[in-house]
Parts: sequence; structure tokens; C-alpha cells
Amino acid sequence: MGNVRAFPPVAREPGFGVYVHWPFCAAKCPYCDFNSHVRHQAIDQERYTAAFVREIAEMAKRSSGERVTSIFLGGGTPSLMRPETVGAILDAIAKA
Repeated sequence: MGNVRAFPPVAREPGFGVYVHWPFCAAKCPYCDFNSHVRHQAIDQERYTAAFVREIAEMAKRSSGERVTSIFLGGGTPSLMRPETVGAILDAIAKA
């Protein structure tokens, strides 16, 4: 026990990452265990975007002024989002 020593605390980088979950897929992969769903009708991307923008604004109130250092799009199949949907979400994060 004489060789035990404490390591200095790891410096924490300021900021945090944002995960954007797009739960929709064109087909469900057999190995996938994520919260994802195949939709056979059109996805109301405007409604989804509006809800996500509201959530971003609410979470920004709780972020204590820290900045976003990374954004990850996951799901589902986030490439099914229209470019306008992605743009609106990224804009909302940038403004928050």
C-alpha cells in the first residue's frame, strides 16, 4: 500500500454535447435496439422541429451559460430529415 498515490483531478472542458434523436427509419434493422420506428405515412417534420426547438429553448435555460461543444444526430435514420429540419434544429442550438 505504500505505492498508492492520488492522481490529480482531470480538467473538465467547459461545455456539453447535444444529442438530437430522430426516431424514424425506412426499415427496422434486425440488430437495432434503439428507440426507432418505421413510419408508413409522412412524418410531420414541421411539428417535430417545433417541438425540438421548444425543448432546446427549455434546456438552454438550465445550461448555466455553458456552450455546446458537439452535436450528434442519431436515431433511427437522421439522414431522413429534410435539410430544412436539420438547419432549423442547428440554428436553434446555435441561438440557445
